[in-house]
Amino acid sequence: MATNFYFNNFSASNEQGLLEDLIIEAIKIYGQDMIYIPRNIGNLDTLYTADDQSYYVQTYDVEMYIKSIDGFSGDGNFMSKFGLEIRDQVIFSISQRVFYNEIGYITNLVRPMEGDIVYFPLNKKCFQIKFRSEEHTSELQSH
Repeated sequence: MATNFYFNNFSASNEQGLLEDLIIEAIKIYGQDMIYIPRNIGNLDTLYTADDQSYYVQTYDVEMYIKSIDGFSGDGNFMSKFGLEIRDQVIFSISQRVFYNEIGYITNLVRPMEGDIVYFPLNKKCFQIKFRSEEHTSELQSH
């Protein structure tokens, strides 16, 4: 059985552009306004590839879609001898084109980076990006 010859999935960008426009519109309808705060590297230790002096200067308003609608996942609150640790996780999605137009054009970022912060105004929590998947979604952890 042959594939439909009316749709060219490899060289035709019109259908892919239309699909991206529909995804952007869906995020605008069903998403939330977030504040994205990119991390600036202060003092990078090349041996351990760690930065203990990161700083955050700019904020950007951008809409994101919340994939985990049943509440925050993760380990929840964790009490140890060092104090209370909140380990909430949430998965946000953002369009590549919207990220580039709103944030990447100014900061020269292609996509969100680990260590950047997303502020969720609905519950007044900051989430740090811990993992970016190849599907352009980011796993964030509360601090």
